[in-house]
Amino acid sequence: MAKSDLTVCRTWGFADLNQTGTAPYNVVYQLWENGKPTVNTGDNGLGYFDQVVAAAKTAGVKLVVPFVNNWSDYGGIDVYVQQLGGKYHDDFYTDEKIKTAYKNFVKVFVTRYADEETIMAWQLCNECRCAGSGALKESGNCNAKTLTDWMTEMSAYIKSLDSNHLVASGSEGFMNTDKSVYLYSGPSGVDFDANLAIKSIDYGAYHAYPDSWGVATAEAKTWGVKWIKDHVASGTKAGKPVVLEEYGIKPLDSASYLAWSDEVYKSKSNMQYWQFGVKSLNTHDDGYAIFDKDELFSTVIATAAAKFASLGGSTSKKSTSKTASSVAGDASYATDDSSNEETEATEAPTATTATPSAVDASSDTAEESTADSNSGLDTEASADTSTQETPSGSDLSAETTDTPVGPSSDKCAVRGRHA
Repeated sequence: MAKSDLTVCRTWGFADLNQTGTAPYNVVYQLWENGKPTVNTGDNGLGYFDQVVAAAKTAGVKLVVPFVNNWSDYGGIDVYVQQLGGKYHDDFYTDEKIKTAYKNFVKVFVTRYADEETIMAWQLCNECRCAGSGALKESGNCNAKTLTDWMTEMSAYIKSLDSNHLVASGSEGFMNTDKSVYLYSGPSGVDFDANLAIKSIDYGAYHAYPDSWGVATAEAKTWGVKWIKDHVASGTKAGKPVVLEEYGIKPLDSASYLAWSDEVYKSKSNMQYWQFGVKSLNTHDDGYAIFDKDELFSTVIATAAAKFASLGGSTSKKSTSKTASSVAGDASYATDDSSNEETEATEAPTATTATPSAVDASSDTAEESTADSNSGLDTEASADTSTQETPSGSDLSAETTDTPVGPSSDKCAVRGRHA
């Protein structure tokens, strides 16, 4: 990845083993038994994530790390709810006992890496919604305020533990501006503008899966361009960078990918594709994977990354001196390899999940040195073109939207994304 100018990798910071039948894997970050969670700091827990961080550092790749999955892959929100006596999926956002358990896990993880320069950003959740994979239903009382209040509380909590790193929501970025259009009606409690307005959220993350979200294939290319423009406009209004941190379309369509990367380039924004695959590894292909040896990778992904990289700029060696522009640059062009994610049917936006040791890697080197058939490496890669620097703990300035950045990839996991 690094050889292809991909410099940021998004990787899972969650992997819960519980009594509810989660698929087996070798890496477990949190063990659950009879309602009691135990963070695993051993070699097959955070000790393994130490190796991921070390490999990324060697490759010169920054990491973006979400702490929980909305979907059931590798545990997820429903594990917390089921283990702690909740009834509905969205109890995760309101039940004090559940929120405390989440904070306890986050505290162990964040404080372990608070001074680690390889970490670019923490994310609250991968694609949080009022609804999940279906094991637990939603209450009917969850809305945009529910999720926004939770994001406000948790992002502020992370900032209280770690002022060195950026914080983002990790959501799909559904808009809440037009009730007549599903993806713009605040579906499942997601409100991109409200979330981006949170003081302790440093940049906006959004995804794009037109085929999974009910957009006609013939309209996907133009729909994606508008989707990007609308989110960039929101970022400009909020004075914060935005990152298209996951995107994909089935079947893989170079015309759409080129149009979207061109739009991101023109807007001086950022993007990360889902998902990066390595031919020599046991990468799960969920239909969105773009392998390192594929023609699409060389003609679209690598070419776009090089284009963004040519804009110049540099990333501060200290996480504490990150700026909005450096975020834009770091997350500019990435690839996603995290598989085994779940997505809802037509109407509902697609969901993604990754393997326990998922990492976002913006360089080929990082993935090659850390991924194996059991690790479920999840990476996003991006080209860094940032130029200005400010403390990462502060709100990102509007200037960053004017700083050229490049495309990036969402998740470098070695398993696949369920559509």
